[in-house]
Amino acid sequence: MIQIIYGAKGSGKTKQIVNLANETAKTAKGVMVYIDRSNNRIHDLQRSIRLVDASHYGLASQQDILSFVKGMLAANFDIEKVFIDGVTRLLDCNVAELSVLYNGLEQISKEFNVDFIITASSAKETLPDFIAKYVS
Repeated sequence: MIQIIYGAKGSGKTKQIVNLANETAKTAKGVMVYIDRSNNRIHDLQRSIRLVDASHYGLASQQDILSFVKGMLAANFDIEKVFIDGVTRLLDCNVAELSVLYNGLEQISKEFNVDFIITASSAKETLPDFIAKYVS
């Protein structure tokens, strides 16, 4: 499953995804991973959530992120949910350019039974179709 937290820049998406991660961690049976472009959230997240500072791994493309996620899953079969905050800032791109990433995460989600929760800087009306389908 993929879940999108969307809104304009400064609308509180990061606060929402952090709160959701912390709430989910209370009842999670598996490992929770939070991928961000820095380690600024280290004190905001429950200790049981694995914070990954993606800036240390040279993730410069959508394929890099997909390979990175697959590598994490290969090393840890217990990953239940992956929270990804700020993909557009990490890749320095627009949300409309991320079809490869979202299609790849959908396949990974199905194959490895892992959920992804992702922030997207966009109004609902301007979300590309490949992202809008994940909005409930």
